[in-house]
Amino acid sequence: MNNIKLVLILLLATSFAFTSAMVAQEAPAKPEPKQAENSDADNSPDEKPQDENKKAEEKQESDDEKSDDEDNKSDDGKSDDDKSDDDKSDDDKSDDDKPGKSDEDEADKSASSKKAKRSIRWTRDSDRLASFSKQSKEFVGVFEPVVDSVNASTLIIVSGKRQIALGTVVDVGGMILTKASELRGKLGCKLNDGTIVEAQVIGIDPDTDLAMLKIEADDLTVAQWSDEPSPMTGRWLATPKANKELPAIGVVSVETRAIPPSRPFIGIVMTNVENNGGVRIDQVVPRSPADFADLWVNDIIVAIDGTDVADNIAVRDVLGQYDVNDRVTLTVKRGSKELKIKLTLAERDKVSPENERSNQQNRMGSVLSKRRKDFPNAFQHDSMLTSNTCGGPIVDLSGKIVGINIARAGRVSSLALPVELVREKVALLKTGDLAPEVVNKAKIEQIDLELAEIQTKLGNLPDKKTVLERKYNVEKARMDEVRKTVEELNKRLKVIEVKSKNYKTELDTVRKELRGIEKIRRRLEADRMLLRTGSR
Repeated sequence: MNNIKLVLILLLATSFAFTSAMVAQEAPAKPEPKQAENSDADNSPDEKPQDENKKAEEKQESDDEKSDDEDNKSDDGKSDDDKSDDDKSDDDKSDDDKPGKSDEDEADKSASSKKAKRSIRWTRDSDRLASFSKQSKEFVGVFEPVVDSVNASTLIIVSGKRQIALGTVVDVGGMILTKASELRGKLGCKLNDGTIVEAQVIGIDPDTDLAMLKIEADDLTVAQWSDEPSPMTGRWLATPKANKELPAIGVVSVETRAIPPSRPFIGIVMTNVENNGGVRIDQVVPRSPADFADLWVNDIIVAIDGTDVADNIAVRDVLGQYDVNDRVTLTVKRGSKELKIKLTLAERDKVSPENERSNQQNRMGSVLSKRRKDFPNAFQHDSMLTSNTCGGPIVDLSGKIVGINIARAGRVSSLALPVELVREKVALLKTGDLAPEVVNKAKIEQIDLELAEIQTKLGNLPDKKTVLERKYNVEKARMDEVRKTVEELNKRLKVIEVKSKNYKTELDTVRKELRGIEKIRRRLEADRMLLRTGSR
């Protein structure tokens, strides 16, 4: 085994040394910065260095052409220059038959040809370098003998038929260790022969996010734990993925340490109310606990679980006493009403808008775990995992399990619980003292209380609903009756409006006639008076 380890280490070192050499050899020279133009360019002292740079570039192009000629040789050892004279003659003839070709055209063609050759050469070099990547089949294949001993102990955890995690066989009686926070729906274990067996959760450890499953299966291969301390920085590790997939390879980047939790988060932007009157909600973060609990902008939070909060500092201090996923009750003033609103605290790193950019970067190229913080001890490595490939073992070059992958934490980081912590938790999970109903007893009781409150409300609301429905129906009937009366009155009003308009028109005509007649009458009386007196 020591000889195998030595060979593997030498092979890895040689591979990466070769990769580094190739990169150094083929990396293009960094271009010189352009000199600023000036009025006395003819006397510029940079002419000589420019000439030397030009010569260097011509030499590099010459070397590139030689390299291209060597790369373009066929399998029988002949290069493109070794073509038959007839072929050359045909090529020359073809070129000569094209009229109007200038020296500039020839130069452009030569430059394009050189560029194309360099592009082809770089593509081939890139492919050669890719073969030495730690994700390549050639490289990963070196580790396949290392994970062979643990493959039989690695199972796929499914929800229905969908893979949600990996599991590790820890007991011949069918006990499987896996990651707790990814478990959902109807659970099963996919055995090495492809059979899916129903699984039941018999233990959960909230501190480490480990869970113990029980399946009905015989002849399972139990995992072999390493007796060595946690792996040191720089150690190579391999993660078997089960189902005959290639393992994930990585190195330890950070040694075992505590992973602190994320701060709990309501999901609001708040400002202080004057005279220590609480905090006013200025903004509700979408898809946050505040959003789901139906908190409103301009609501004023005055207490959390009965503890008064005079300002935003008090809110942060009170929330600091809780953990993510804890259930809290907010006392909220909404206008003249005082409400009790319950919500479940979220993880600030996941929900807060200020972390959205970093979260997007971390999600690039990988699916992160739901829980990726708050572990008592874990070491970090750079194996390329996803959320559904956590929960299984990770081994060193001897093939012994040195930890359990517990989270895909970032774009280039995964976390694993060290084997000494895992073995301690396995023994505890087997006892049944961490059964889900035991671990979650307090939360279950809290939910039961909320359900009892809801049931009490449901007990009173139906009677109130019946009374309100009766009153509503009575008023609705009255409203319909009044509406009909209004409609009839509107019809009568329209008739009256028409008659009134007609009468007004006739009245105006009569008034006009009366004014005319009165004018005539006055004139006639004046004429009669004159006629009687004889004087005008």
